[in-house]
Amino acid sequence: MADDHYHPSTLPTAIAPVSGPFVLLDDASGDGPARLYTQPKNIICAETREELDSALAAIDTARCGNSGRPPRHLAGYFGYEAGLAFEPKLRPRLDAFLSRKSKDMPPLCWFGEFADYAILPADNIDDWLAAQQGPYNGQADMGAFATQQSLSAYDDQFADIIEAIRSGDIYQANLTIRTHAHFDSCPIALYRTLRRFGAARYSALVYDGTHWLLSLSPELFFACHNGRITTRPMKGTLRANPDHAGDAAAAREYFARDDKNRAENLMIVDLLRNDLSRICEAGSVVTRDLFAVEHYPTVHQMVSTVSGQMQSDIGAQDVIRALFPCGSITGAPKIRAMELIDDIEAAPRGVYCGAIGRFDAVSLDKAANESALSGAFNVAIRTLHFAPQSQRLTLGLGSGIVADSKAGPEWRECLDKGAFAMTAARKVDLIETMALYPDKGILRLEAHLARMKASAQQLAYQFDRHAARNAIQAACFHAMSPAKVRLLVSRDGNFAIQSMPLQPFDKAPIPVLMADMPVASNDPRLAHKTTDRAFYDDSRRCAMKESEAAEVIFFDAAGFACEGSFTHIFVRQTDMPEKGPQYLTPPISRGMLPGILRQEMLDSNNAVEQDLSKQDIAAASRDGRLLLGNSVRGLFAAALLSQA
Repeated sequence: MADDHYHPSTLPTAIAPVSGPFVLLDDASGDGPARLYTQPKNIICAETREELDSALAAIDTARCGNSGRPPRHLAGYFGYEAGLAFEPKLRPRLDAFLSRKSKDMPPLCWFGEFADYAILPADNIDDWLAAQQGPYNGQADMGAFATQQSLSAYDDQFADIIEAIRSGDIYQANLTIRTHAHFDSCPIALYRTLRRFGAARYSALVYDGTHWLLSLSPELFFACHNGRITTRPMKGTLRANPDHAGDAAAAREYFARDDKNRAENLMIVDLLRNDLSRICEAGSVVTRDLFAVEHYPTVHQMVSTVSGQMQSDIGAQDVIRALFPCGSITGAPKIRAMELIDDIEAAPRGVYCGAIGRFDAVSLDKAANESALSGAFNVAIRTLHFAPQSQRLTLGLGSGIVADSKAGPEWRECLDKGAFAMTAARKVDLIETMALYPDKGILRLEAHLARMKASAQQLAYQFDRHAARNAIQAACFHAMSPAKVRLLVSRDGNFAIQSMPLQPFDKAPIPVLMADMPVASNDPRLAHKTTDRAFYDDSRRCAMKESEAAEVIFFDAAGFACEGSFTHIFVRQTDMPEKGPQYLTPPISRGMLPGILRQEMLDSNNAVEQDLSKQDIAAASRDGRLLLGNSVRGLFAAALLSQA
């Protein structure tokens, strides 16, 4: 995240690999240099409200210098929830958040104190990133992103926001969702890939010693220089169509006549004018370039510019307390919007919607004639958080909701904003495998298509359910024998249909092995049937190679059964009820694919969810009560290999 004012003589270009915490503030648009901060002299970090107050004071002390210590540069981040500390009304919400804060989440703020920084010219940034191989050898392979919530859950949250707007409680709120992807490769290599897709001027790559932040933000939160402070709120989004020669001109024409996006932008401009007036000279806050349109590889964005002359005694903590978090990711009025966000959103935001940037050391060069406060921060949107211990990437996405917003387009806008990352994920197809019988047709066809549609919505895939149904029926019209039919759908909506004979199992009951689940129970890959399930298939193939097992039953870290590699688990109850569930099956919360047959049995009250231990499975196998099943095969008997 470079700015227009830098000192190219500060340090030579750095290419050698770095170790320990570092901050790269990057201009991924290719128009400007980057700043690289390495080898911090001290770390300022806050995990509590009290520590946050101390951290803000420490930032000002460090940048100004004291007790013979020279001024230092500060680079790092603020998490969104830090903003709850700056208003007395919101502090109880911060305390509640901290009481349940996950260990995988970054602190409220983290800053390194740096003696200096290196300037990386635009042409050298990619070379520096390429040199940072680390132990991963530069691999950047990641799975498909899945939304944490369903579209129906989002609809409910959206309805709550609209009700608050119609009741006069707020004018606008920024409603966000979280997406997750499995990742066990090199975050630096991933950032190198993503910056080509994002092309965002206020980008950043941060490693604080534990957490990685990969920010491809197009939005400037604020920049301070020569006594002036500038902010550039971004509101109004349109999906880009780079294959169309007149796409940019069409986007400008669209925004020029779109009242909804212009009203959304103007509300936030007014909010930021008010925030700036708290730290600027009276009458100095002005707006220029109202409703300008910026173009990115995947979206077009409407941006306005607001600036003012800062009061002479303003420090870093004054700016943060007055402006943070940025109004473009809260709504208006700001405090009430933040309360609703806390009530409605399903997960905390963390650094997403916070800010990443730097405060410069106070210049000791009197000839420089610079204000005491100099710095720049982005709004941490289009920002991925990676916690290596969980092998999980988190990407937040959001949109501004106003009175005439509609849930469907807003959900789509969120996913459009994530396209820079989603298109960089490995090529993964959605899959549905179905049984075909000439006298019955495709079994449970509508349930399979419904599951694929739900996955397509959550994974940002194109899927035409009607066209897929017609193609399947046409392909299977002349079938003469039972078959297994597979539907594959790519991200852009292209689909293929495969058919193969439905072969019986070699043995009955089929022999199975017990094994530890190879991924965490909250791994997003478990919830969707895709081609990215090698972690299960490899376990089954290994079992078949080393034994006679035809299937593997997986258990989570707590020792409870989850599912098989291609089946779900059912245990027939010892005392068969005259009415009610005859089978027990592990709960979905243990981590598994939402099975078609499994759900049918739950809906018909023929099965009930219950935790099943290894002892339960062994006893059921011994007594002949262990069954496996899926939509293609139905229910069939199984036995642990030693008992088969």
